[in-house]
Amino acid sequence: MMQMAPIIEPKQPFSLKKKIMDGRAKSTENFYDYLNEMSADMKEEQAREEDAYYRLNSLALVGDPEAVSYFMGKIEKYLRKKPFTGKFPEAYTTVTEALFHEWKGFGPAYKWFTDRAYSESPGLQFIGKQIFYKLKGVFVPYPYSMPSLERLEQLKRSLLQSDPSQQLDRNHPSAEFKMDDPLFPGRFIRIAIWIEPRVWSGFTTISMRRQIVEFMSLEDQVGSESMPAESLPMIHSLVGLFLNTIVAGSVESGKSTMANTIVGTQLLASTSCLGVVMLEKHPESILPYQIKGHRIIPIQAANEELMEAGIASLRHDPDIIYMTEMRLDEWEFYLWSGEKGYKGITGTYHTVDPEDIPYQAALAVYSKKGGNLKGHLLSALKACELVFILESVGKGKKRIAKISEIYYDKEINTVFSNDLMRWDNSLKKWTYNGYLSSSLEEKIMYRSPETARMFIGRLRELAMKHPMISPMKESVRARMVLREGM
Repeated sequence: MMQMAPIIEPKQPFSLKKKIMDGRAKSTENFYDYLNEMSADMKEEQAREEDAYYRLNSLALVGDPEAVSYFMGKIEKYLRKKPFTGKFPEAYTTVTEALFHEWKGFGPAYKWFTDRAYSESPGLQFIGKQIFYKLKGVFVPYPYSMPSLERLEQLKRSLLQSDPSQQLDRNHPSAEFKMDDPLFPGRFIRIAIWIEPRVWSGFTTISMRRQIVEFMSLEDQVGSESMPAESLPMIHSLVGLFLNTIVAGSVESGKSTMANTIVGTQLLASTSCLGVVMLEKHPESILPYQIKGHRIIPIQAANEELMEAGIASLRHDPDIIYMTEMRLDEWEFYLWSGEKGYKGITGTYHTVDPEDIPYQAALAVYSKKGGNLKGHLLSALKACELVFILESVGKGKKRIAKISEIYYDKEINTVFSNDLMRWDNSLKKWTYNGYLSSSLEEKIMYRSPETARMFIGRLRELAMKHPMISPMKESVRARMVLREGM
């Protein structure tokens, strides 16, 4: 009878971390007991260094080298005095690293903040003890979870230290603010926190959005497949006409990146020094860091300050008004600027229906100020000239779904979106419409005849090759408002 050869288990690669962990496996010393004891032992020393300690404490969370070195030094000194012989959490490579991040840092999620391996991830989310991060456009579970709800509450308190003006309690169960990005100096991470009673007990939610996209030129947008190469000369000419533009789409559709592209292209193509006022509640754009030689003034203003700050900003002689994230309060200044005749207004907005944008803008102002909805709508029709609609197409890719003219037909008193470029999902290609309204054609020819002729000529060439079917769509809501009393 033939004997079977013995099965030889494959040899596992050497791991220093595993060796250390295995060597300590027999110890019964609990890591979190040790951490609590260490923290308690340091309290007296912290009290003696109160001013310096609290300054460094807030900086340690955002990876400030001086602050991190300070606390790492404290931990290493403590470890020499009282060595730790137990098993530390698997999320970390050394006990010093584990003690720092469980005491002062981001807990097991620290790699998302500090490791270049996560540099392409734009989002991180804590829901109770669970952690998720965004990878190629979708959220996936992070390799580790928070050790306890108490640790999540500690992280929440530490994050709030970056903006002392924030109020978060049962009467104010949500907050939005920003912090410096430890991975990318000069950039920031947007943070939104929900607590009980906005969410269930035990489900405190912390959502973080990182700026990961550098300024993308129109050529870069072609390279990312957000738009086709065939459209590049046409869109370049269109952007150079400085029409008042809304860049819209759903969350994570690429609208902020496209808005930066539009404003950045206008600046880079200019032979003179242009002035830009960027009006924001929370910093959104990184153009001031990336484009030099122009007067870019980033302005931050809360909801109640937006209109006043916006009007005051016009005293700085801007050529471009850039509103990086428009919700409700921002529309008042956008419409006011458009009605006063300013050109080169660009703003981003959450919607996917270009024909209804003037109505939504008017309703936002009417909800805040009252007055006459029809009057606000007529103001919106002066201010909204062009719309880019962006969409996410999966795996982190974005696409221009539409570029539309907002057309007000005074004869029949209604509003249409007139698509000039549109992705046709059945044909799997972009299609084009070469016919503008006479009012828009007259406006751009007056503004810049040479650029207007280039734009119209290129658009009509594309429309001959890839014609669009049914480019116009009426806004039923706008029609109902405009025809009241007729």
